[in-house]
Amino acid sequence: MKNKLFITVFTILIHSSSYAQYASTNLSPNIGFTVSVLGPIFGVYSLGISTFITSNLQVGMTGTYYSTRNLDPQAEGWLAEYRMTYYFSQINKNGIYLALAGGFESVQIKKDSGNWEKYEDPIGGIIPGYHWLLTNNLHLLAGLNFGYQFGTYQITPEIGFVYFL
Repeated sequence: MKNKLFITVFTILIHSSSYAQYASTNLSPNIGFTVSVLGPIFGVYSLGISTFITSNLQVGMTGTYYSTRNLDPQAEGWLAEYRMTYYFSQINKNGIYLALAGGFESVQIKKDSGNWEKYEDPIGGIIPGYHWLLTNNLHLLAGLNFGYQFGTYQITPEIGFVYFL
């Protein structure tokens, strides 16, 4: 697993440096780091890295850790997600985006009966949203994830910051 993660990160970094050589000057920097705004509020901590493969198409991966023992429902675990995002406007302008996501989760959730139920299965979804430029390198993303997670189909909000290097 560590070798696959290293190879993926290495490939993204190599690709981003080659892409930067021919990218137009009006495109924001190419490597982005994503942090969820909702994490500290709900006990869901996410960190992601992404890169552009065209001026409107971004690919990335995110790791999430769940520790919501003080909230209802209580959950413990992690998930790894890969995402492909299409920006309908250029990244250096506010606009609508659409993302496809997929990955794997290993999460335990406490049910009403008091028993913990474990989910180790694939996840996936589609995320329409909107992104705002706060500065040239800092963007705010807000979207709704329509997808499969925790053994059921759900609609969940996503709010996060992306910082481009």
